[in-house]
Amino acid sequence: MANAAAKKASAGKVEVIVPASFFCSTPFLPISFMYSLSLFLLIQYIARKSASSTYLPIVVALNLFYLLLFVVYKWAALSVFQCFVAVVLVGLSFISYRGIVDNHATHNSKSDALAGGAFLDMLGLVSFVQFSSFFSDRVYWLLLAIPLQAGWKLYSTMKSAIPGQSVGATTSSSEYEHSSEKADEKRQKRAERRRRKW
Repeated sequence: MANAAAKKASAGKVEVIVPASFFCSTPFLPISFMYSLSLFLLIQYIARKSASSTYLPIVVALNLFYLLLFVVYKWAALSVFQCFVAVVLVGLSFISYRGIVDNHATHNSKSDALAGGAFLDMLGLVSFVQFSSFFSDRVYWLLLAIPLQAGWKLYSTMKSAIPGQSVGATTSSSEYEHSSEKADEKRQKRAERRRRKW
């Protein structure tokens, strides 16, 4: 009798038995997640292609022109140091190119910052050093700005990772309280204006 009552209760239900090995052996991701991931990767691919088609010809042309001028003007007094620096400068320009392309892929279009970020600045600095080096070898000292910038970025990232610390935060607690009081006053005034409307 109890068996017949159990059959009646489960008659409207459908049981699906999925073996536990299904979840362990195959990747189990919801379709919407897979779709949004593939869409995200497609957008990144398109952004990389667009940036690559824009910046690659520029970087290649700059470096070929630099190497041509390097051979023409420095051939007579060529040293190992100058050859080493020429290779480093060409390498830095291609590193900055890769950074620009990667930054275009992850750039937020709502941001006011220029796509390419610090790598675009690095490309400009390297190009300036390349072509200024024909006038003076002292311009190579400007390349120290690259590790200094990287060090500052690392410092600011580490400083902001510590709770309660931020770079350039010199506001005291009284200044913070004063600004929060002003914000509260503004909220109250807005709430009063809304009440008057209704």
